Amino acid sequence: MGLRSLFARHKNQGPTPFPAQTVICEPLSAEQVADRDSARAELRQLAAEVGVKSLTACPRDGSRWQDDPRTIRAITALIRETHLKERTSPEDSGPPR
Repeated sequence: MGLRSLFARHKNQGPTPFPAQTVICEPLSAEQVADRDSARAELRQLAAEVGVKSLTACPRDGSRWQDDPRTIRAITALIRETHLKERTSPEDSGPPR
């Protein structure tokens, strides 16, 4: 097999491994909006306390994590646990020599 055949463009032979999914967002009820806003406030408060300057997350299903209170609270818990471990663990200077 030569370089031409290696770099030649081939037609896709099947479906993509992760086909794009269409996520339909339904309007939230007043209770759901209040829950979401409460979760966002918790995340903002914790981020300010521990010094998180930015946060990037990408769900696999194409939905917005910012609109899901459970996801927001899970991220908040992860940040809290990580910060607690960093505060309580001794400084690690790397592998022993």
